[in-house]
This record gives sequence, structure tokens and C-alpha cells, in this order.
Amino acid sequence: MCAYQTLFHDDNTGYVVKCAECEKIQLGFGNLVMTFARDDFDAFRWWLQKVKNEQRHENSPSLRCIIIPTPCDGMRLLLSARELNDFDKMLEEADSELRSLELLKLFNERS
Repeated sequence: MCAYQTLFHDDNTGYVVKCAECEKIQLGFGNLVMTFARDDFDAFRWWLQKVKNEQRHENSPSLRCIIIPTPCDGMRLLLSARELNDFDKMLEEADSELRSLELLKLFNERS
């Protein structure tokens, strides 16, 4: 049974949690829920940043015109620039919290 640690939570944006038992990372954003292993979370976060950095800022921030590919054939995320920025910020804050927890775990193991 999973025992979740909250890495990020915002009622308007979403959440990122990590299971202390199986170490899977689950994120909820809008009506989307995804579960990742640590390496896959890092890869997804990197991919999202890459897409964000390649965006031109000509469109309305609320226009959903940014397509994020997924590993599932035929399934893509459709986001606005505002949603993409919120999603990226959520993942970055969760990653910072995750790294902090990993450092604390290392120090506790040495004690």
C-alpha cells in the first residue's frame, strides 16, 4: 500500500506526490494523472522544459495550441502557454523538494 509524501500541492494547479514504499511519483495536473519512476519523472520534466523553451510567445497565453507528445501512441497533451508555465513550475518545485528529501535521507543513513 502506498504511503505518499507531498512534493507539491496547489488547489489551482495540481499536485506531485511520492510513495515512500514503491518510490513512484504521481502527478495530477488539471484532469490528468500520471505515475512515473524517478528516471521517467526526470525525463518528462526535461522534455516539458525543452518544449517550453522552444515556444514562440506570439499566441494568447490562454490559447491551447501547445502539443506535448507522450510515450502513448495517439495521446498528446494540449496546453496553453499559461498552463505549460504552471506545469513546468509545479514540476520544478516538486523536483526541488524531492532532491531535498533525498539529501536528508543520505544524511540520516550516515547517522
